[in-house]
Amino acid sequence: MSQVRYKKIFEDTWKSNEKLFQKFFLLNSEYIDPKNRQHLEQEFQEVGKKVQNLLKEGENELCRHMEKSEHRVFSSKLADKYWDEVRKYFKYIDLVGVVTRRA
Repeated sequence: MSQVRYKKIFEDTWKSNEKLFQKFFLLNSEYIDPKNRQHLEQEFQEVGKKVQNLLKEGENELCRHMEKSEHRVFSSKLADKYWDEVRKYFKYIDLVGVVTRRA
């Protein structure tokens, strides 16, 4: 059975940038602990921005042709599935680019 396309694109993106993705995966694992967040914040944001840009390229590749066809309604649903797959590995991907205020 062939792999679902959004999973394949995510896997291909990971494989072609394996070291960067592994580094961000480990940062995500350490970022879980609120005690670690402050000293990891800068590195998390820098590495996360690179990963996020690559993932957005993958999303664009996935949905590019659908946007121009009668299937554009399904494009957003497919993008949601893609990002749900991403969040399985990078729980805090949505915090990349978020500026936090320190008390």
